[in-house]
Amino acid sequence: MPLSELFGILSGVVILFGGPPYLFDILKGKTKPQRTTWFIWTVLGVISFTSQLKLGAHWSLVYVGLNAAGNVAVFLLSLKYGTGGWRKLDILALSIATVGVIIAITVDSPLVALLGSILADFSGTSLTLRKTYLQPSTETSITWFFLGTSSLFAAFAVGKWDFSLLLYPLYLAAVTYGVLVMQWLSTVMHPRPAHAVRSSR
Repeated sequence: MPLSELFGILSGVVILFGGPPYLFDILKGKTKPQRTTWFIWTVLGVISFTSQLKLGAHWSLVYVGLNAAGNVAVFLLSLKYGTGGWRKLDILALSIATVGVIIAITVDSPLVALLGSILADFSGTSLTLRKTYLQPSTETSITWFFLGTSSLFAAFAVGKWDFSLLLYPLYLAAVTYGVLVMQWLSTVMHPRPAHAVRSSR
């Protein structure tokens, strides 16, 4: 079995481990997904998958496809159990995401389209990174660890040194591990008892 195929399979397996804890924590009221983040990620799932496909990705698409499906599930749950949605920062993120999506779906270059998707993605991701720093207990750490690791495996699944193919999985690894970094920074900079954490409204 080629290494790229092996890492593609591992990427898909690892991401499957990350999903259930997050979904269960949402239903238990522990994890509170940021609605705007997950809405943007849901919209971008199909765009990113299509861009990667056009760029010639194969086994690395396992991660992208499963990630898109998970985004849909979390966004639907966030409508009832999540936080955020129409604050100024949410609207700003949606505006930036819209610009990114327009770039992604209108340009002829698959690479530029992917960069547009990344711009839109980060506009949403920044909201969750901010929320995690302010309320570290409202995110499920193990899920973000699995997502980051799955992204790294997806990068290995590319099978060759190609910037356009490596960019997206490496970006995802950086921002998903970034949630863990925000939790750690919040704990170090603002230590507080768990009961002091308040859910955002």
